[in-house]
Amino acid sequence: MSPRIAGVDLARGLAVFGMFAAHVGPEPARTSGLLGDVMQAAHGRSSVLFATLAGLSLALTTGRQRPAATARDYFRIAIRAVVLIALGTSLTLLGTPIAVILAYYGTYFVLALPFLRLRAPWLLATAAVLAIAGPYVSIVAKQEWSSWGDPLEQISREGFLQFLLTGYYPAVTWMPYVLAGMALGRLDLTSVRLRLTLLVTGPVMALAGYGGSAIAVREYGGSVVPARDSLPWLLESSPHSNTSFEIVGALGVAMFVLACALFVAERLPKPVWPVTAVGTMSLSVYTGHLFLIAWLAAADVRISPVPELALFVVLASLFAMVWLAAFRRGPLEYVLYGLARLVPARQLTRA
Repeated sequence: MSPRIAGVDLARGLAVFGMFAAHVGPEPARTSGLLGDVMQAAHGRSSVLFATLAGLSLALTTGRQRPAATARDYFRIAIRAVVLIALGTSLTLLGTPIAVILAYYGTYFVLALPFLRLRAPWLLATAAVLAIAGPYVSIVAKQEWSSWGDPLEQISREGFLQFLLTGYYPAVTWMPYVLAGMALGRLDLTSVRLRLTLLVTGPVMALAGYGGSAIAVREYGGSVVPARDSLPWLLESSPHSNTSFEIVGALGVAMFVLACALFVAERLPKPVWPVTAVGTMSLSVYTGHLFLIAWLAAADVRISPVPELALFVVLASLFAMVWLAAFRRGPLEYVLYGLARLVPARQLTRA
C-alpha cells in the first residue's frame, strides 16, 4: 500500500474547516477586515477543494502516475459511492440548513468510474470540455425539467435530477473538479517543479475566472443580477454559481491551496498536525459536524458565529488527534474500509 501524502490530508483538513466557516461562521457580507476576507474565501471554494481532492484520491488509489484500476477497484469505488449516497440522503433528513454534499460525492464517484484508466492529459481535456458545456446544460435542464417527478426527491429534499443537473452541486458542473483532481493524482505530487507550477497556475486561473467574470458582468451583464436559470447567469462567478468562470477560478484556488499544503506538510508537520489529522478522517468529521449543528438547533442553543466556528474547529481537531492516537482511520472510514474488503479479489480476477 502506498503511503499517505500528508499534504493532501492537510489540504483536505483545510477544506473541512472552510466548510465549517461556511456553515456556522459569520456572514462574509456582514464581516469586515481579514476575518471577512477569510469567510468570503471559504464560501464555495472549500467544497470545490473537497471535490478536487476526492478526484485526486481516486487517482492515488488506482495507480497514481500509472493508471492501473482493477475490477476490484471498480467494485470498491462503487460500494463507496452507494454508502455516500445513502449517508448523504440520511443526513439531509436531519433538516439542517446545510446543502449536504455527500450524496453528490457518491454520484461523482459513479460517474468517475469510466475515467479511472485515463492519464492526466485526457482527464484535463475532459474536465475542460465539461467546464465549458456543463453550465449551459445545467441551465437548460433547470428551464426544461424542473417539474420532473423524482422518486428520491419524495424521500429527501434532493433527487437524481438534482445530483446530475440542477442541484446545489450538480455533477454536470462539478465533475470538472473531480476530473482535474484525478489528473493531479496522475502526476508526481512529490515533484517540486509540479508544485511550483501549481503555485503559479492556480492564481492565474483564479484571476482569469473571477477577473474575467467581473469584466464580463461589467460589460455585458447589466445592472440587475440575472436569474440562476437564465443564460446571462453564465457571466457570474459567485460561490456556487456553477458557471465556467467559477469553475476556472475556484479550481485555480484549489490548486494553489494544494501546492501550499504539500510544501507546508513536509516542512512543518507538527504545527499543522491538528489540521492534517482532521483531513485523514474528513468523512467522520464532516458527518459529525452536521449532527452537532442539528443537536444545537434542536436544543435551541444559540452561539454567536465566531465562537461557534472556533468551537467546531477545536472539537474536530481534538477528536481527530485523540482518535488517531489509537486508531489508523476514522470511525466512518473504517466502515468504508471494511465494506471494500468484502470484495473478493480472486473471484473478480477469474471472472
